[in-house]
Amino acid sequence: MFISSCSILKPRPSAPVTPPDEKPIESELPEDDVVKPINESVNSIVLLLPFELDKIKSEPTRADVKHSEVPLDFYQGFKVALDNLVQEGYNFKLTVLDTRDNTSQNARLAVTPEVQSADLIVGPIFPKEIPVFSNAGKLTYSLQVSPLAASKPSQFNIPNLVSLVAPIDLHSEGLADYLDDIKKTNDRIIIINKLDDDSRGFLNPLKQSLTKKGVSYSEITDLNQIGDIVSTNGKNFVVLGTLDRYSVNSILARLVETQAQLGLTIELFGHPNWSKASFDSINLNLLKTKITTSYYVNTFKSNVRDFERKYIEEFRIKPSEYAYKGFDTGYFFGSLLGKYGADYPIHLTSEEYNGLQTNYRFEKNSQWGYVNSYIRILQFDGNDYVPVN
Repeated sequence: MFISSCSILKPRPSAPVTPPDEKPIESELPEDDVVKPINESVNSIVLLLPFELDKIKSEPTRADVKHSEVPLDFYQGFKVALDNLVQEGYNFKLTVLDTRDNTSQNARLAVTPEVQSADLIVGPIFPKEIPVFSNAGKLTYSLQVSPLAASKPSQFNIPNLVSLVAPIDLHSEGLADYLDDIKKTNDRIIIINKLDDDSRGFLNPLKQSLTKKGVSYSEITDLNQIGDIVSTNGKNFVVLGTLDRYSVNSILARLVETQAQLGLTIELFGHPNWSKASFDSINLNLLKTKITTSYYVNTFKSNVRDFERKYIEEFRIKPSEYAYKGFDTGYFFGSLLGKYGADYPIHLTSEEYNGLQTNYRFEKNSQWGYVNSYIRILQFDGNDYVPVN
């Protein structure tokens, strides 16, 4: 079992090879570029994931593996990233600990020597674990990275917390920026508010952002009101924040019908979680539906194909969403540690990273730490959501 154990990841020199009796090929590069020095410093990383190995009583079953799928995939992606960095000459001491999805276990782990002496801590991943671990550990200089939780960092108030997944209000702000950029004089922004929790969580910060930017909008709760406020000589940007399948499909049909009857141009913007929902694909496409996201994998990019190849070679399975997230987390923070050592936190807001599934653009708050503010816009193309050019 690799859990609760350490691995030292260091570059290994190649075995000596006797060259053939030929005239050597002279390098065109300067001598300093030919031999890359190996950084002998070892950076300590602790990875905390909820494998829940204590619940496996004998040989792991298929159900056990399925239960641990998310942490296992994240770990494997993280490991591929560190292996890549080792090939670049960096050294790491990686300690993997099982949080068991248990707050008491998190509190115990937080005060262990491995955690207290670590340069970087990744995890725990669940919102209920994050404050318990932080309060118990009282970490002074190392950062605590939250790689998967989409919770608002302000609910934790942990100054050294790094949130990699943008919370919902940053999605709203990103959409407000986009609407501000594309809206012309005759265009209208129309918000359909179903007054449920999902709508409130997404639309309230959107309205605040639009108001702050001085961008006008209209808000309705009944679709019958839309005929009175639409633009007939401009575009109508309609924003819908609910996740209720019946409501969404009903509104999609009404919008398509209204667009055809009145000869309007309607473009729809939905909740970020629409990417994982199933709605009427024909109507989504007719309305050029767009959403915000912080996760997207372009399988045609060379670095994505390279990661997928290495991952399949090592683990005999295609990488999941969490494997991609594990890789980006490991590669970005491993690179920071390799370049700056223990001083890496002061460079977090100035370093930018274009990853396999997201980009990192960090903003700092003195009370609740660092948050990745990167958001992109996707548009439904009839089959899937793809980036807007």
